[in-house]
Amino acid sequence: MIPEATVDKVLKAVNIADYIGQYVQLRKTGQNLFGLCPFHEEHTPSFSVNEPKQIFHCFSCGRGGNVFKFVMDYDNATFPEAVKKVADFAGMPLDVQVGHAAPVDPEINKQQHILQDTADLFHHILMNTEKGQTALDYLHKRGLTDDTIEAFQLGYAPEERNLLVAFLNNRKVDYQDQRASGLFVEDQEGKLFDRFNDRVMFPLTDSHGQVIGFSGRILSKDKTQAKYLNSPETKLFNKRDVLFNLHRAKADFGRDGGPILFEGYMDVIAAYQAGVKTGIASMGTSLTTEQVDIISHLSKRLTVCYDGDEPGQKAIERAVAMLADHPRLQTDVVVLPDGMDPDEFIRARGAEAFQAQVKSVLTPTAFILQFLARGVDMNNDQAKLTYLNAALKTIGKISNPVARAVYVKQLADTTGVPESALNQSLPAPQQAVPQRSSTPVSYQTAPVNQPVRPIDRYTAAQRQLLYYVWHDDLVMQRLKNAAFTFPAPHFQTLFTGWLDFLHEQPDGELAGFLDRVDPDLSGVAASVAMQVLPEATEATIDELIQTITSASTVERLQAIKQAITEAQRLGDKQKLGELTLQYVNLTKFLKEQQSKQQGKGRNFNG
Repeated sequence: MIPEATVDKVLKAVNIADYIGQYVQLRKTGQNLFGLCPFHEEHTPSFSVNEPKQIFHCFSCGRGGNVFKFVMDYDNATFPEAVKKVADFAGMPLDVQVGHAAPVDPEINKQQHILQDTADLFHHILMNTEKGQTALDYLHKRGLTDDTIEAFQLGYAPEERNLLVAFLNNRKVDYQDQRASGLFVEDQEGKLFDRFNDRVMFPLTDSHGQVIGFSGRILSKDKTQAKYLNSPETKLFNKRDVLFNLHRAKADFGRDGGPILFEGYMDVIAAYQAGVKTGIASMGTSLTTEQVDIISHLSKRLTVCYDGDEPGQKAIERAVAMLADHPRLQTDVVVLPDGMDPDEFIRARGAEAFQAQVKSVLTPTAFILQFLARGVDMNNDQAKLTYLNAALKTIGKISNPVARAVYVKQLADTTGVPESALNQSLPAPQQAVPQRSSTPVSYQTAPVNQPVRPIDRYTAAQRQLLYYVWHDDLVMQRLKNAAFTFPAPHFQTLFTGWLDFLHEQPDGELAGFLDRVDPDLSGVAASVAMQVLPEATEATIDELIQTITSASTVERLQAIKQAITEAQRLGDKQKLGELTLQYVNLTKFLKEQQSKQQGKGRNFNG
């Protein structure tokens, strides 16, 4: 548990706009900051941040709260994890241990233990046995130090096909649990054999560092076998939504300009050893929409640094096309010279040169223009025209006139064709169509408040009154003394919660109170707090209470009406008479109240 005083100190140390600004591009509009909501797909900004109140709220999907609630929803984190992450952002070391909760599913828990034990075994074989010496020599030859090998827990799976079976059998691991792990292949008789043989082993982890699978690089020169072999898909491992090294790299995304996407595991590891800690890689496949969504939830910028050879450049082209017009992710490209891959570049030119190289980036358009020009003979008219047509189509997709002018000038310099002639052939700007999100389920597990619906006058009155309770001590004290009750249970819960909060922390602030709010009510609370209302007067509060009382009367009338129907069905004449009298009296009272309100001409729409 983190002490309440520490939580409050962390909350006050961070401006919510600075933290959220790492992930959402915010612009000032009126009193608030607005941007595209990171929790759902939208084309018009409805996500709002209020700096004076230190809260956020989306007027479309309904999420809201303080900075801790943002982290909990955005990162699918627990409250202590959220406090720790915000404290890290503020540079405030917390003297507490915060760990990710163990899975509730016992099957997943068992599989994680099996995979972690296996990773430990492979690492031990690599580092401490004669069987692993050849693999260790290979890694040293590739330039990896023992410290780097330890950091990534690399291992070695020997040639034997039953070593791992014997290891798990010795640990009394159930046969079916072994089958489910993805570590084995099975013959027709159901006998299990080790899937990975004579391979350097790369543990694959989830975003919290839990081992969920493996990738093995073959050491032999047998070309009939795949160079890299991944675990099959299991209950834990789906290669479409896994990024190698994400759990190590993500902590530095905010400080170091976001992740750098490499082609392979060795590129990531070599970059890490060279001081570039934000490297990630996909699972030996093309970049997937699931992986893009994970990245966009952790950073607003991605740099693509694939191999400098022809296949690597084509892979960059595919990635750039996929990332085009992403609503939340800025993409940059690093081009390595002389066809080198990152590992080769580092060994040839050193770590400092590589650190500088990954900061020398191209925009996606600049890369495409360069890519299209590769191998084109500019002295060949037909080749030049073909290039120009493709390049002009690329520039034509840009709507920003300044950016179009910059790229037209670059094209003119490359081809020698005057800018005026190029502008005449330039297609009209295209309206960018935002990419559809396919957010992984893991990012949708936090409670999602219902979208905002039209508010009736009685609900609006309760929202306004609760707002004044939170912002005016005299209003709060008046309702408390009168034992006032909000008809809507969720507003009453927020009211009593505020009273309890102030009893414990007399000087408490609204942003701190939102930590106490039930997650299902955080969006409602943020929506109420984000209202812009004039200062309360006694007359204003009287009218709001009167409106709410009328609403309560309407509900009571509806309940009596249902009871009358039931009494008629049962033939209970005495009960029917009592209920009818109550109904008449309440109707008369309600009409008197409505008449008073209409006379004052008050508009209660919120």
